[in-house]
Amino acid sequence: MNRRIAAWTIATVAVLGLTACSGAPAAEDASKDSDKADDSAAVEETNTDQSVEDACGIVIPEMTEASSAMNDVDAAAADPQATVDQFNEVVTALGETADKVTNPEVKDATTAVYDDFVKLADILEKVVVDQDVSASEDLGTISSDMMESATALQELCS
Repeated sequence: MNRRIAAWTIATVAVLGLTACSGAPAAEDASKDSDKADDSAAVEETNTDQSVEDACGIVIPEMTEASSAMNDVDAAAADPQATVDQFNEVVTALGETADKVTNPEVKDATTAVYDDFVKLADILEKVVVDQDVSASEDLGTISSDMMESATALQELCS
């Protein structure tokens, strides 16, 4: 497997993982989510007993944004380091999202998604920058872990 194919595979795994996290809420919840997004900062600052609903109101919009950002990640075509840097920006944003959440259930689920993306970022760097295509052998495990953690978060927030 050449590094370009491996990079596309890694990017695809990441997008699928984020898509699972950012599943669309029910139609009746859509208007509530926009209200929650506006109030999320106030809830975060004033309420340490954050509800699952409030925590998800922080996480899901940011996961959706991260999913959109993943579509912009160049799959190592021109500049492998720039590809890794773009991906790491998304991973950093996921970590910042996890830090905003105080609800223990949602924080654990969000942190699990973040941890899986950190592992995927490590593989991406090994494959596209270090040109260690053998690192892509771990993609099956990481992919499975990502889908599991993303599904758990999505189920918690639906």
